[in-house]
Amino acid sequence: MVEEKKELGKVKIDNDVLASIARVAATSVPGVHRVITGLVGGIKKIFGKKRETGIKVILGEGEVSFELSIAVDYGANIPEITYQVQRRIKEEVEKISGLKVLDVDVLVKEIKIPKRDTK
Repeated sequence: MVEEKKELGKVKIDNDVLASIARVAATSVPGVHRVITGLVGGIKKIFGKKRETGIKVILGEGEVSFELSIAVDYGANIPEITYQVQRRIKEEVEKISGLKVLDVDVLVKEIKIPKRDTK
């Protein structure tokens, strides 16, 4: 959690908020099918233990880094998609939170293959 002392009191930004911004930014890139949560993250999400899973948020003093795994659409240019994910997360998080984004580590863990028409 990021905490900043302001003139009128403290302002806090929860890690889940930062992860949500990163998730929206990542999935807005054409060719990104989804952010992968993994088994433990999926179970936590089902039982309401944690709202945002699948994105690791690493906080520093006024800065943040992210680690996430994604699934991409078959045929998509993986180097270009991962660059766009990194760029979009950096831009959105810095714009919305005011934090400096140091790193966005992206692991492509799945390819979404379109279903064949069996007719």
